Amino acid sequence: MGREINKVSIVVPVYNSSKVLYKLQSQVEEVFSQLKIQYQLVLVDDYSRDDSWDIIKDIKSKFPDKITAVRLAKNFGQHNALFCGFHYCSGDVVITMDDDLQSPPSEIIHLLECYKNGNAEIVYGISSDYKKPVMRKAMSRSFKTATKLMSKSVGEGSSFRLLDKGLVKKLISHTQYFVFVDELISWYSSNIEFVKVKHDHSHVKGSRYTSSRLFDLYYQLVIGYNAAPLRFITIMGLLSSFFSFLVGLYFLYKKFFHHVRIGYTSIIVSVTFSAGLILLSIGIIGEHLRKMYNLLNALPQYSVSEIIE
Repeated sequence: MGREINKVSIVVPVYNSSKVLYKLQSQVEEVFSQLKIQYQLVLVDDYSRDDSWDIIKDIKSKFPDKITAVRLAKNFGQHNALFCGFHYCSGDVVITMDDDLQSPPSEIIHLLECYKNGNAEIVYGISSDYKKPVMRKAMSRSFKTATKLMSKSVGEGSSFRLLDKGLVKKLISHTQYFVFVDELISWYSSNIEFVKVKHDHSHVKGSRYTSSRLFDLYYQLVIGYNAAPLRFITIMGLLSSFFSFLVGLYFLYKKFFHHVRIGYTSIIVSVTFSAGLILLSIGIIGEHLRKMYNLLNALPQYSVSEIIE
């Protein structure tokens, strides 16, 4: 007998998606009417520049018992907006999805079936046929691969996911400013399942993650969630010391046995190489110290300017 689900919470970070919000709510309503399961739709407006918040409030007025509307005081990013939404969830499971309808709400059924019939704490909806430009696909794949290599994450994550209520409670115990949901998930659970889902074209113009934002996200992940850069410094320091030792032996050999004059070139090369390595090391250590400073100052993950429950 499968696990029982009486209520589902759906968390959707919203940013400049006023044109699709009515359609999003309508499709969610249709799915759960078929399933005959109660649902809660948590719409977190990540400080949109369009009239998304006005539309969210209008949807809330029409479905007061099913919608939780949250407006952030500034743009905090997708993962921080998700964390905000987690705090207002009341369902037995929590489903996260984007606001652009690339993952149709109708595919929620597959997530729920996988969860009911197994023991997974998280179920990812994965599609092998992402409808994105070739360059965008390559960037997304490289990011996932690098994430898998540099951290404990499974590297096959998706923003379309189902999380067990108990896992969500563990996640929201974290208070650090920068949060990356998939990385935190890997800290708490290995009970992960993947299901194939349909993937549509985005109903919102333009990607939320530009090349620069993807790079910044990966940079924050590397600096904030693992010690790989510090290990890199240690290894580079050892290799540099070993290399310098060999170079020193070589020049001593040339000096004493072949009476070769040691010129300025070797000195300049060794000094610039060492200086570059030192500056790199100081920079990486400085980034880690900055992260520690932010933690000590308890910077908020998000700030809510308005909420309608």
